[in-house]
Amino acid sequence: MSIEVISFNIRCANDPNGHSIDERAPRVKSVISRFDADIIGFQECTPKWLSYIEEYYSGEYEIFNKYRYAEEESAPLLFKKSRFECEDKGYFWFSDTPNVESRGWDELYNCYRICMWAILKDKKTGEKIQVINTHFGFGDNGQIKSVGLMRERARAVEYPVVMMGDFNMTPENKAYAEMTKDFFDVNAQTKNDMRDTYHGYGNGHGSHIDHFFINEGFEPMDYEMLDDTFDGKYPSDHYGIRCVIKTKY
Repeated sequence: MSIEVISFNIRCANDPNGHSIDERAPRVKSVISRFDADIIGFQECTPKWLSYIEEYYSGEYEIFNKYRYAEEESAPLLFKKSRFECEDKGYFWFSDTPNVESRGWDELYNCYRICMWAILKDKKTGEKIQVINTHFGFGDNGQIKSVGLMRERARAVEYPVVMMGDFNMTPENKAYAEMTKDFFDVNAQTKNDMRDTYHGYGNGHGSHIDHFFINEGFEPMDYEMLDDTFDGKYPSDHYGIRCVIKTKY
């Protein structure tokens, strides 16, 4: 079973110089519409962003969303209604009390951080997969603990697992080394494109922090950075990323 997945940090705020949410939302749509993604994970979704996501995608995709604190930000998961039946879904916080809305280990901004997951069954083949979408905090200690909770979630079921998101960690970070003890970086296994995924609207001070990770149930097939621009303007301060993966069993 081949699956196409897109992950995109869409930037929560209105920014100047042609980068308000209202200006950027059609650009995000234009980028994503070039593909036929089965699963989409967004990060930094706000209520204003969610209204666009529902307008653009609710016809074709089931949207699973939970704000990490009040109506602050979220990391919604979208999956095709025509292809998948959702058998289970949930979320947890990166904290010492993950099942309770709680501030945890973000060592820089002291934010609430949430992780979304879903068990999806392919309607034709009956195969089941687990998809996970998140937005990590900052700091080695908190990120390593966050990897530990994601590992527990990934191992909760014996299905192929794909994890996506803005991890705020480069391949040089300690948490990346911890993650890749058990999971494979799709980009590293395919294109090995190490350009910056966070680019700050092209300000030259970026980093490679958005990733797809898979367990041994998936085989990596392709990876692409979605680096579209529109007359010098950007969809976000991050580039989206896309992968194609295939179940092995």
